[in-house]
Amino acid sequence: MIPQGFRCLFFFTVLLPLAGPAQNLVPNGSFEEYRSCPGGYSQHPIEFRADSWRSLTWGTPDLFNTCSGGDAAVPYNWAGISDPYDGYGYAGLYLWLAIKDFREYIHCKLTEPLLKDSLYHVQFRYKLSSYSKYSVDRIGVLVSDSLATLHHDKPLNFTPTIEFVKDSALTPETGSWELATAQFRAKGGEQFLTIGNFSDNQRTHYYHIQFRPAQEPMLAEAAYYYIDDVRLVPQFSQPETTVPLPAFTGTEAELNTTYVLNNIQFAFNSYMLLPESYYDLDRVVAYLLKNPDISVELAGHTDDIGDESYNLTLSTQRAKSAAAYLTSRGISADRIVTTGYGESRPLVDLRTDNARDINRRVEITFRR
Repeated sequence: MIPQGFRCLFFFTVLLPLAGPAQNLVPNGSFEEYRSCPGGYSQHPIEFRADSWRSLTWGTPDLFNTCSGGDAAVPYNWAGISDPYDGYGYAGLYLWLAIKDFREYIHCKLTEPLLKDSLYHVQFRYKLSSYSKYSVDRIGVLVSDSLATLHHDKPLNFTPTIEFVKDSALTPETGSWELATAQFRAKGGEQFLTIGNFSDNQRTHYYHIQFRPAQEPMLAEAAYYYIDDVRLVPQFSQPETTVPLPAFTGTEAELNTTYVLNNIQFAFNSYMLLPESYYDLDRVVAYLLKNPDISVELAGHTDDIGDESYNLTLSTQRAKSAAAYLTSRGISADRIVTTGYGESRPLVDLRTDNARDINRRVEITFRR
């Protein structure tokens, strides 16, 4: 079933680039990973061996990668000459064929279903292959909740979620890596993405590149495009609401209450304290010297990047580093307990840079 959500016609001149780092829900979006290195152009749908991707119809899209020494090589291949936009590979597919309504589509399952009424950005790069004698004015993307393999090679009878249409089939950008990007609102539950030309030949505008040499017979009456760097990301993440933990200010502390030491900093991927940490730790030292009957528990936490067991060890070492600083300033080790929780207790359960900054922390709890 196809979602009845956002439907709109976009013109490339008003599209904006994707903003800011965020989690890409498209697996293998740059076609780096493959089940086997391609040797040449595909002659059967199953021969499109990019990990997490497949042909949706009887069409035979192609995978190109620097691993290949044949017609599917990068940058020189049967369809033209092109470096990838990103990484070492890209996909290729027919968007238009003069003699009949032949189409090819690439299709993948997203890493997680989309959330109802949430805004998302979708974008990818596309480039006319240098051996194509024709260019076209459009390409589309369909985000759907389900879509089975279709046993034909004609235009899909679905309205794309977004159809990117240019003012002309030939522009100054034709032949370079062009950007298709837009925003849409999810209906909820969508988990598949399909790229191709959803318009038939009657609606698709084309341009015959008269003076381009016909170096590849299969492209003499065709518009064949490379695809790379496919992304679908939330435009606005869920609200980064933290579990309310007060920051320790150096004044009176409530017993059995956990505080965050906001300015405890470590060297990258290390448990070595940076000098900017000393101010907050010195306030803890002053408080403990003033209150000799109070002890503390120091807990280290990391973000979700990296191996879980490694993060657990790193968080423990960071808590111990903070404890070592306190003992170096005269606080008895008997008054300090250290624990590491790794990535298991995030304050913000999101995978954004801002959330990770919040989750990397040292907490302190005062006991008597």
